[in-house]
Amino acid sequence: MKTNVVVPRFDTWAGLSVRTAGARENPTQVVVFMHGWGASGDDLVPLSQVLPAPGRLFVFPEAPLVTFGGGRAWWNLDLAAIEAARLRGDDRDLREEVPKGLPEVRATVLALLREIATRTNVPLSSIVVGGFSQGAMVATDAMLAAEEKPGALVILSGTMVAEAHWRKAMAHLPRKYPVFISHGRGDVVLPFRLAEHLAQALASCSDEVTWLPFDGGHEIPHEVIDGVSAFLSAVSK
Repeated sequence: MKTNVVVPRFDTWAGLSVRTAGARENPTQVVVFMHGWGASGDDLVPLSQVLPAPGRLFVFPEAPLVTFGGGRAWWNLDLAAIEAARLRGDDRDLREEVPKGLPEVRATVLALLREIATRTNVPLSSIVVGGFSQGAMVATDAMLAAEEKPGALVILSGTMVAEAHWRKAMAHLPRKYPVFISHGRGDVVLPFRLAEHLAQALASCSDEVTWLPFDGGHEIPHEVIDGVSAFLSAVSK
């Protein structure tokens, strides 16, 4: 007999505060979205209102660190260095950077995915991991490091970090691994050209990469919502 599963609205999983929305009773697909630097833990919760589907549970973990403005972060940023680079006209090329604390964040997110699978009775193959900006980097890093891969990856306005490590891990991706990646051509926070570089790197290893550039900045516009909706429906079949 199948055990009835009811997921609480707020809880602590793998040491992270999480919010859930959608199909909290007996879900069949789980979508994990991680917010960006400086955002609150409920920043991406409205996505559950525009991406609903029968059986689809959304999990929104809150990053462990507190920023100076009261928001949250997966790792700290050197804001002075970022501002100095901006004044010089340099874009934020993070490909050679291994963020301080990334290994710890990776371990936490991998533990979170395992706990989600245990608590919901949904296999990892039916769990989609993704995020926005810094949260997208965290999601990408965790997916690449996972021995048992989550079912799909969603990268919203992210970029490549730790390229040497990521490239090595990408070489072991299944050829049909589903990835959705979107980025604004006018993004002044994380350059479009580097997101395109990440999309090309992933596409060189997987035949199932959906790349959606858009005219806009560091945001999630309606066309991206529509693209993610179609992607999530496709990977749930």
